[in-house]
Amino acid sequence: MLRPSWAAYGNTMRNQRSIILAAVLVVVALGILGSRYQVYSPLQGQKFSFTQSNASPRTAAANSTLGFERLVALSTKPSWRTRGLAAAANLTGLEFTIPPQAQNSDELVEAFRNIGESHGAKVPAFGSAKAWLSHLDLLKYVVASGLETAFIVEDDVDWDVRIKTEMGLVSDNVRAYTGVNEEDTTPFGTNWDVLWLGHCGSIITDDINPPPRVYADDSRCETELYSGWSKRFLREKLVEGHRQVQMSLMSVCTFGFGVTKQGAKKMIPLLTKASEEAFDVALSGHCRDQKLKCITVNPQLFNHYEPPKDSGYLSDVHVGDGQGETSEEAQFEHSKGTTGNIMKSARCEALFHDTCMRPPSEI
Repeated sequence: MLRPSWAAYGNTMRNQRSIILAAVLVVVALGILGSRYQVYSPLQGQKFSFTQSNASPRTAAANSTLGFERLVALSTKPSWRTRGLAAAANLTGLEFTIPPQAQNSDELVEAFRNIGESHGAKVPAFGSAKAWLSHLDLLKYVVASGLETAFIVEDDVDWDVRIKTEMGLVSDNVRAYTGVNEEDTTPFGTNWDVLWLGHCGSIITDDINPPPRVYADDSRCETELYSGWSKRFLREKLVEGHRQVQMSLMSVCTFGFGVTKQGAKKMIPLLTKASEEAFDVALSGHCRDQKLKCITVNPQLFNHYEPPKDSGYLSDVHVGDGQGETSEEAQFEHSKGTTGNIMKSARCEALFHDTCMRPPSEI
């Protein structure tokens, strides 16, 4: 912050020079702030913009941004994560934007945590709080960019090589589930705040209202191959070879989620207090309390890729949470890892010409 001290100047000319210099600094600062959210596509090496087409909703959902106005990745720096994201995106014809991330200081992270503590809330550990603030920065980017819709992913995200076909089915069924008028040709309508497509589980119950919309999708992970805490719901409540669109019930992990303009605007004030153990848990709570209208596709279409278990890799969040140190990228980047619940991983096909399903589990 510029704090001129007029008493420090001895004459009028010096005062005038100070005022001119201050004005220049303010203009420069505004220019820097204005360019903070400049849109760029490091995966393609060029800027791009979303243009509306006359394609059908299903066809639009299979375009290079999967029917959203922009695909946005949360990433703090180039790494094995972004290189794998680029490889998978190029293989499947997707175009991501990685906006410049704010460098939130340790003091800011601690201040954010203290907001929750002062209200007696359960607060995130340091690494989780830092990731939470990064998600908030991306939501601000969506609003500042004037986007009608965006799909936000974490930079280690993975998906099936058939993602465009899958998203065509998502379009058909989200539109039907939310009652989109035929005159509205948007791929998913906008009668939702969060469209949660990348998660690590969600409850299925007979009490969901409105009732889920079940649809066939032969690319879906087989139930017995599924890994995660919600496996029993798939086994007991969902027909094999099918997914369902439903209201979100305890969805967790924000591997990939869509937001509408109004959804992003609602989320920012709701999530500016560290009141839970992590961003995804807080988001799930607001969905549960109906402060946000959240729709989930179950089971998920996006999950995170993990380096080999014996590589010594630990995520930045876990390192920040004090769970240990991670190994150097060179020790694992070129060794095939795993992705849970994605039958034909785009990352593993692009990088290793292979599939890489995580072993099935109940947790």
